[in-house]
Amino acid sequence: MPRARRSDGDATKARILDAAGQLIAQNGWAQTTNKAIAKMAEADLAAINYHFEGRDGLYRAVLTEAHAHYLNEDRLREIADSDVAAEDKLGILFETLIAKLHEKDVWHGKVFIREIFTPSPHLFNFFENEGARKFQIVRRIIASITGLNANDPKILPCIFSVIAPCLILLMTGMPMPGPMQALNQLPSKQLAQHFKVFSLAGLQAIAAQPTESAVND
Repeated sequence: MPRARRSDGDATKARILDAAGQLIAQNGWAQTTNKAIAKMAEADLAAINYHFEGRDGLYRAVLTEAHAHYLNEDRLREIADSDVAAEDKLGILFETLIAKLHEKDVWHGKVFIREIFTPSPHLFNFFENEGARKFQIVRRIIASITGLNANDPKILPCIFSVIAPCLILLMTGMPMPGPMQALNQLPSKQLAQHFKVFSLAGLQAIAAQPTESAVND
């Protein structure tokens, strides 16, 4: 019996999370009421407090789920810790991301884009916790490709240069006209291969640059 109650509770929590994600993607967080979320989830209002410790806790959970949908921390760590070459790790990362970014009719990207353009304290909280852990894993992968120390100042702009195309691709899931929509029509594997080749060329060029001490000498 306790197991059945736990199962029902987990299902209710999942429905609330999914309902909140859909409504926030459509209307924004400020315009999404707890009552509307509970109605769509077919749950009691009190269940939001019970499962998420209130409205703010629910929104933090939605942001975490939105990001994890595209870049799951466990999967990211698995890629980084695998025995494949560093360059192939980057390729797997792109394949994983782009396959998710090409999904249709999901709320995750819309929620995260809304938050990026109108950031709330919850976004900063996310980047200080889950986001920071994922960032460090990506840093390890990029550093291993360049052969530079992970804390080398050159690594930070490299990370953003590698990730930026994926953010652009995330935006193509929004109703935007022009070439961005054509980009979203390209096959996932073709895009992943292009991003890998393009990024590796840049990373290898950075790695080949002389150090500052060598330039000064």
